[in-house]
Order: sequence, then C-alpha cells, then structure tokens
Amino acid sequence: MITPCLPSVKLGPDLWFKLELCQPTGSYKDRFIVREMERIVATGARMVVATSSGNTGASLAAYSARAGIRCVVVVSPDAPEGKIAQMRAHGATVVRVPNFTADPAVTKRVMDALRDFSAERGVPLVVSAFRYCPIGMEGVSNIADELLPLSPKHVFVPIGGGGLFAAVARGFARIGTPVLVHAVQPAGCGTVVDAWVAGSREAAAAKSGTTISGLSVPVDIDATLALGLLRENGGQGIAVTDEEIFAAQRRLLREEGVFCEPAGAAATAGWRRAVADGRVDPKERAVCLVTGHGGKDPASIATAAELIPSPLVEAGDMEGWLRNA
Repeated sequence: MITPCLPSVKLGPDLWFKLELCQPTGSYKDRFIVREMERIVATGARMVVATSSGNTGASLAAYSARAGIRCVVVVSPDAPEGKIAQMRAHGATVVRVPNFTADPAVTKRVMDALRDFSAERGVPLVVSAFRYCPIGMEGVSNIADELLPLSPKHVFVPIGGGGLFAAVARGFARIGTPVLVHAVQPAGCGTVVDAWVAGSREAAAAKSGTTISGLSVPVDIDATLALGLLRENGGQGIAVTDEEIFAAQRRLLREEGVFCEPAGAAATAGWRRAVADGRVDPKERAVCLVTGHGGKDPASIATAAELIPSPLVEAGDMEGWLRNA
C-alpha cells in the first residue's frame, strides 16, 4: 500500500514525514509480510514461526489469519501490550522469552532453536531481515520509489535489526538517484552506528540498554549489511538517546498531529540531532520515516497524555471556566 507524505508545519521548513503508520496493520512491516506471505502460501505451508519485537508479529498474524495458516510468534516479555494484543486478536500464539532482544546470548539461543525447528519440520521462519527472508524484504525497498516525487536530499531511517535501512538504501541504489540515507539508532543499542563511528567493517553484538520497542536488536541480523550500505551511500550514523526519541514523539503528537509509537519517532529524533550538531542543513529537503502507529504502544501515548491537564468542571461552572481558559 502506498503511504502518504506529510509536510511539517512546525519542526522544519522543508521536512516531510513518510507515514508508514497508515499501512493496514499500522507499520511498514506490511510491505515485508505481503511479499513474504505470497511465497509462503505458494509452498502450501500450514504453519509459520517468527520472532518479533511487535510489528512483524502483528502483521504476520493478520495475514496468516487471512490465509488460514497457524502463526506462532516469539517475543520479549517487554514488548508493548498493544502489539501483543494485536497479534493475539488475530489468532496468533505469542510466546514470551525473558531477555530475548535484550541479551545477545539469549537472543542467539532462541534464533538457533527456531532455525533448527524450521529446517527439521519445514516450517517457514519469518524474520524481517534479508538474512532470513530476502524476497519479503525486497518489498520494503519500494519506499524509495514512493519518495522520488519529493526529490529529497536526505532520508532518515531508524535502525533495529538493520533490514529497513538496507531495503531503503538498496531501493535508492537500484533507482540510481543520489539521496543521502541516514541511519538513526538508539545509543543504548548501537550495533550499526557505533561501528560506523569506529570505522569498523562489521557490526558487533551488544547488550541492549534501550527501551524503544522495535529498535532493541542486540545481535547482527542485518546490521553488518546495513553498515556496508551506509558507507556506500555516504549517509551518516546518528545515535539518539531514548529521551530524545520520546521527546520527538511528543512533538510529533502535539505539533504535527502525527499519532506514532516511539520507534516511529526515532527518525525525527535523528533529524533533530543532526540539525543541532550542524551535520544537516535544516533548509535542505529531508524525509523522516514514521514507521509505526501510536496504538502499537498505548503506554507511551498515556505518558504523553498525562503531561496535558484534563480539568474536571461541573456543568454550572462551565461558563466561568471557559472565560478563564
């Protein structure tokens, strides 16, 4: 599904938002799952297993329900309840594994077990990464095609496992249009950006310290692939704190009217950091990918809402309150 691009009214003079939150299940992962499910259905599979921080699982659960395929998703117990509920509402079995997506050793052990099960039983393993599902991930590269009419100089992309960045960078390389694609990653899980800063050729596993759902991926899934593409593209690696991401989410909610989850605001946090550091001219056209809907993480929305007073006014006092509002 082609998603809209929205111009900023407050944050930047030529800043745009690519609203991937408008996909059917509320995130860009629908681009991946639609393409991957076409392949899976053609094999006659009756069951799929997946790992997810939330959005892949929610999308897979929805499309599995349509295809009549059993869906099992392995997640971290810290995954937002909105995403877990979405998966379960579509009929998926959600398995929670302590320290998964936070501890590299635990994450590797789970991934190894799922790979072995997939190979032994012939059950498709769905992970939103080129390493596991290259055909499905090619569907994500269409984001680049949809951005061409805007002629951006900069595109800011959040990084978790690295697949989204790799898809967008590959998309622009395929088209042959010179666009700087920047990688934005939480400082607490800097598998790609830390390696970029250090001049390393490979991303390294790191114990995750970020609370941003979807961007906590402590092992190298597509991180080294993304790192190489970042260097080829000439974009920059930008580390942002969790608080910078939450602050960007609040500004998108209150100043731009964009209802996104925290991970969906990470690219905007990266643009703000790049501008503040003098690494990007705010007058140059830039696009930030808004990757997920606010309903994915109700707790973060509730936290933002609590900062805005909600007075209780008796009917008889309404006129006076309005005069003084």
